[in-house]
Amino acid sequence: MVDISLFDELSKVNGYMGAVLSDFTGEILVSDASKVKSLDETSMRFNEDFRSIHEITDKLGLGHTKNMQIDADNAIIVMVCSGVDARVHLHAFVIMTRDGSVALAKMALKNLVEKAAAELA
Repeated sequence: MVDISLFDELSKVNGYMGAVLSDFTGEILVSDASKVKSLDETSMRFNEDFRSIHEITDKLGLGHTKNMQIDADNAIIVMVCSGVDARVHLHAFVIMTRDGSVALAKMALKNLVEKAAAELA
């Protein structure tokens, strides 16, 4: 089973505010909500939206969405999927400050999802 230490690398990235790892249904496997209020509830909504985007891109013949970025006024949210057809279908997202190292966060988030999928396989 995965635990909070999964976020160790990601949490060291400049601008990190919080992260969630869930299965594709939205069930939260682990979260770090120390700096973001209502993160667990918010993650459920992000997960639903990410699944909808999966369906839309697939219907367009583009395949399933693997990652998505949302730029808000005060933060950047990055979402990553382990793969719709992967043995373990996971979703993860991180919330970053606007001036944070988003590129590094994307790499760390991708590594996090791969590690979690391997642990749960």
